[in-house]
Amino acid sequence: MSVLFQRRWQYLPVVMMLLSMLAGLFFINAGLGSWVSKTIKGHLSGLTNDVALHLASDQQHIANLSPKALQNYLSNLSQATKDKRITLIDSDGIVLADTSLSYLEMIAMDNHLSRPEISSAFKDGKGENIHFSTALEVDMLYVAQRVSLQRGPVVVRMAMSMDELESMSRELMWIFIALLSISVLAFAATSVLSAKQVNYRINKERERQEERIINRTQEIELLHRLANMLAACTSIGETQKVVEDIVPRILGDINGSVAMMRSSRNQLEVKLDWGKPWPAAMRYSPSDCWALRKGKYHLANDDYHSLPCHHMQELGHDQSLCIPLTAHGNTIGMLHLYFGESSVKVEQSTLRLAFTIAEHLGLALANLSLQEKLRSQALSDPLTGLYNRRYFDESFEQALIHRSEKHSVALLMLDLDFFKRFNDNFGHDAGDYVLKEVSALIVRMIGSDDIACRLGGEELGVILSHADQSQAMEMATRICRQVSQLHLQLKGISLGKVTVSIGVVSYPQVEGDKEQLVKFADMALYRAKEQGRDRALLYQVELRDSQEKAATHSIPDSSQPTAKPHTDKVVTNIIQSNKLEG
Repeated sequence: MSVLFQRRWQYLPVVMMLLSMLAGLFFINAGLGSWVSKTIKGHLSGLTNDVALHLASDQQHIANLSPKALQNYLSNLSQATKDKRITLIDSDGIVLADTSLSYLEMIAMDNHLSRPEISSAFKDGKGENIHFSTALEVDMLYVAQRVSLQRGPVVVRMAMSMDELESMSRELMWIFIALLSISVLAFAATSVLSAKQVNYRINKERERQEERIINRTQEIELLHRLANMLAACTSIGETQKVVEDIVPRILGDINGSVAMMRSSRNQLEVKLDWGKPWPAAMRYSPSDCWALRKGKYHLANDDYHSLPCHHMQELGHDQSLCIPLTAHGNTIGMLHLYFGESSVKVEQSTLRLAFTIAEHLGLALANLSLQEKLRSQALSDPLTGLYNRRYFDESFEQALIHRSEKHSVALLMLDLDFFKRFNDNFGHDAGDYVLKEVSALIVRMIGSDDIACRLGGEELGVILSHADQSQAMEMATRICRQVSQLHLQLKGISLGKVTVSIGVVSYPQVEGDKEQLVKFADMALYRAKEQGRDRALLYQVELRDSQEKAATHSIPDSSQPTAKPHTDKVVTNIIQSNKLEG
């Protein structure tokens, strides 16, 4: 409705102009006749004066002319035209010559002395009047002027038909109408075109504004989702997936990376990137970045300098941007953007988005770092640095669930032999020292996918994610050997020989859930201690049919727990001893 109202109002100037022109034509038409008469009277007065001057200059020649010759003389004057009649009248009112009549018609004319324009001319020198001409049978406009000649005073009169004046008035009126019509049409066309142009520009601006609103809304939504997803991340790997998916949707096709400050604060390392592979340095010192040294963002090229950061030297003088990532008043890293050629001008909108992303990343990475520290404290043993029992239970459960068909999962249960002796003879500091050294040795020996945990006291557990029975026994044997070769001293005092006993179980070679497998590994560990310690023993399960039930072999130690039999299966503790030399 409002659009229709606006469209109607945009033609109001045209309507008003048309109405004003019609009113103007009415008033012009009303005054045009008198204006034309006045103008023609002035024109005829001028012509009459010219004829009078001409007669005065030729009065000697005129004095000797016959009436007929005088008639021809007036007819040959330039002022005598078809629509302008010249008449010469003497002081007695007799017509001496008339350019619109023949000689005989002129002779037959009555006395003109009674005519108002003639009497006024003889009396005042000039006269004018409008009346009906009996000779031409038409209303005429007369202008008369007195002229003094040798033969006496005469009156020169010029006349023009009122039909000619009305015709001129009509022509002028039509000219006015035509000009006004053209003006109205031109104005209307201009107004319509202007209105269309204005509407077009308004629509274009509205479309651009709507597009800006849509883009801005999308940016806000993407930034909101980025903040939510970053807050939900629990690892740097998840953060990498989030930024490489969402950040390019916000910034477009711009290569970027995030470098994190190490805890020592002497080096930054790129941890996240998106777009193409990051072309600049992956590690650099804080002094290599202008932004870190200034404490604010740094653009490599702008209107006032061309100074790229030192860690961006591989890019030459190409355009790049560095923004510090801050959280809780501390700089935790840097956001880097690479735009390409040095001539690229970074728009303010891009800077604004980059600053907002930097804020979200700074807070998210700071929170992630804090979560990792809290998680590490919650899941690690403060003495040895190994994972604790809680993490062991979670990890062993996950290892069993995600085990592939091609790989086995093995569990090593370790216990330090005669550990109480260290505490009794050398004190608890010595016991703690032995635990830390043995734990560090185990961490160095196992693979990156394997997990070492302290389960309590001197008992340790190792989860081998991709190891079968033979590989698990080989690792356990190596651990026993390496531990027995340790020569530990505390404050210059030798602590003596350290050994461990290890129970080994492998899944799925031995079936069972997490609790059962831990129980089986403990059974093998206890058996290793019974056999003299400093060794690794493998727990095995064999299937026996009903004919072999009578020959079931059990462990002599009555205190040793046994597994519950399954349907058509008898779980036995057939333990292979691997006695180590030395």
